[in-house]
Amino acid sequence: MNDVTVICCYNNEKVYGEFVKTLEAQTCKYDLIGINNVGNKTFKSCANAYNSVINQVKTKYVIYSHQDILLNKPDMLEKFVADMRTIQPDDIIGVAGMRFYCQHAFMSIIHYDKSCDVFFHVGVILNEGVTESDTLDECFFGGYTEHFRLYPFDEVICNNWHLYAVEACLRTKSKLGGKCWVSNSRLIHLSRGSYSPSFYWGFYRLCRKYAKQFPLIRTTCVTLKTDKFTLFRYFLDKCIRKSTKLYLIQFLSRIKNKFLTPQTRTQTRFM
Repeated sequence: MNDVTVICCYNNEKVYGEFVKTLEAQTCKYDLIGINNVGNKTFKSCANAYNSVINQVKTKYVIYSHQDILLNKPDMLEKFVADMRTIQPDDIIGVAGMRFYCQHAFMSIIHYDKSCDVFFHVGVILNEGVTESDTLDECFFGGYTEHFRLYPFDEVICNNWHLYAVEACLRTKSKLGGKCWVSNSRLIHLSRGSYSPSFYWGFYRLCRKYAKQFPLIRTTCVTLKTDKFTLFRYFLDKCIRKSTKLYLIQFLSRIKNKFLTPQTRTQTRFM
């Protein structure tokens, strides 16, 4: 039996296909569970999608991956699994993370910028072995299957496509005595992600849930002190002001696409 199962929830078949191609070239044997969320949008959150298949996993370890990850060398998965074998049952390991009181990210992933066709690295470049972290990015992470079976992702706090790895890290650190680690496996990530109203609201709920355990929460995307005043200010600025602006832009875009014909859109674009 294989040691690891890779789980990926995808909404773009072409991007997912490229990810699978790089998996098939790996020297390490694995099981793969692809969750198709392209057409009917069965799942409204990654937490829900991943929890729905965890009982199908038969291997000792499990990895959760974004669809836009590329394992650019055939031994990348083997290296990551080797690092997984060094952690404890309630530990979690990924390829990008943050320490609460360090402003630089610890990551082994390489980002790709489509706009200028360049690869670049952000944060502290890791050496051999694993580096301790406080939170992990969702792009590629995992641990012992039994851990995720006993402690599923929080579908209430993470009722969207963000922060489910961060929530899992905070929970294992505060309640289970586990640790978080960053592997030096250098994968390629084709997207740096984006902010949305659901991200802001999710991070606000996350900080409120763990405010008593952590006076500051730092992720690869955002940092916030968890005292009541700072949380209230974040609520007004991001959850209300910023989210309202983003919702308005989305609404106006839908109105424009609904009432303008393709020809009119072309004419409008060049006026």
